[in-house]
Amino acid sequence: MPGFERPRRRTANDEEGPERRLLARVPGVLFQLDVEPDGTMRFPYVTANAAANYGIDTGALGSGESGALTNVHPDDRAALLGAIEAAIDTLENVDHTFRLAYDRGERWVRVVARPEARDDGGVAFYGVTTDVTAATERQGQLEREITLRSALVALTNDLLKRDLDERFYQHVIERAVELVPGADAGSIVVHEPDDHFRFAAAIGFDLAGLQGARIPARQMTIGGGERPRIVDYTGAHAIGDHQVSEVLSTYGRLDEIRSTLAVPVVVAGVPAAYLNLDSFRASDAFGDWALGIAEALAVQVAVAMQRLELERRLVHVATHDDLTGLPNRLLHQQRLEQAIAGARRHARRLALLMLDLDGFKPVNDRFGHAAGDAVLRQVAQRLRAALRTEDTVARMGGDEFVVLIEHPVTRAHALRVADKLDRSLREPYDALGNVVELRASIGVALFPDDADAPDRLLKVADDAMFAVKDGRAAQARQAGRD
Repeated sequence: MPGFERPRRRTANDEEGPERRLLARVPGVLFQLDVEPDGTMRFPYVTANAAANYGIDTGALGSGESGALTNVHPDDRAALLGAIEAAIDTLENVDHTFRLAYDRGERWVRVVARPEARDDGGVAFYGVTTDVTAATERQGQLEREITLRSALVALTNDLLKRDLDERFYQHVIERAVELVPGADAGSIVVHEPDDHFRFAAAIGFDLAGLQGARIPARQMTIGGGERPRIVDYTGAHAIGDHQVSEVLSTYGRLDEIRSTLAVPVVVAGVPAAYLNLDSFRASDAFGDWALGIAEALAVQVAVAMQRLELERRLVHVATHDDLTGLPNRLLHQQRLEQAIAGARRHARRLALLMLDLDGFKPVNDRFGHAAGDAVLRQVAQRLRAALRTEDTVARMGGDEFVVLIEHPVTRAHALRVADKLDRSLREPYDALGNVVELRASIGVALFPDDADAPDRLLKVADDAMFAVKDGRAAQARQAGRD
């Protein structure tokens, strides 16, 4: 190497000379590495600070008493040898980063060396190693953060395509166990309107069994609170309720859990759920990095929950009657079209009942619209109570309602349902302290007997309803003449 003489054998005087003092101030370790024609390696020269910096026995390196790469981390040795062999073939500079392992731990070092061919067929490398541990760790942390942020963005985008249901939470917990170091299993508990938490998802546990536990919010001692927590416990349980504890012990593997990382999913300032990650291996399984990932994950889940809940509410407003909460005309039309398509495909009947309240207008005129609204809400409650859960009742507007009955349906069955609804609606109503009585005119139409398309079926049911109403009016007029 031009300008670099191979050092002569050092003497005690050299240790105190200006050259030695200069070398002591070099920010790194200078070395010469000889690779013999047979492939063996030795270091005829290494500055003394290698011992202080890396705990390397420089005397052993120079004498060849031990392998030249003894202190190289086993996982990095093959790559370093490959870089040396490539430099021998091309005589191009080596610039390689690897780990040195010694009794005080590990250090990342960067080696830059120039190879020179020797007359005997060997190659001499002249170079310097510098400690790049701090920079490498920062780079590694940055790469991990970039990878994590990319994963979180991808997860959020994925969650926003889902419905806010059990599959949403199951997907979250599966990804959480994958992303958070130290997690062997996990669960998500979701806050319910009655101030209890229920298990919505789990991995590594018996979810069906855990769903038998409803945990009062006040008893959430492990995994509760508004701040993330790392809980070190063995065989402990979070609940004071004996029955709930039995469920958790049986299906939640409490005796095996050594540590729990519990992170609240905060929506609108209140914990809407808890993301609980568990380790079966160690009480110190979760460090600050794991906690940071879990917190970031919980924030992303909260964002997705807020967005999905807002979308759900907007859809509900667009498809449901604001006064009664029943499906509105738009949603009813969609369900009717779907029901007819299914009935046509499977050669089944369905029935449509059009319902209009008789004598409702005088309620508004006499007691006011607030009283009329109270009566309409009671009508909606009675209709829902009198029908099966699979039947659809919708408010079309004003005092007009429609009922969709799917299989099994016959005309006699549809007429019995109409009679049941009529009897239910005859019971007195509380019009804000005023008692009123109403009847309903109900028209019945069957698909495909009376019509084979949604609009025509609605028209037939509407005509049948007005026929009932007109018949009752005629009876009333006749009774008045009599």
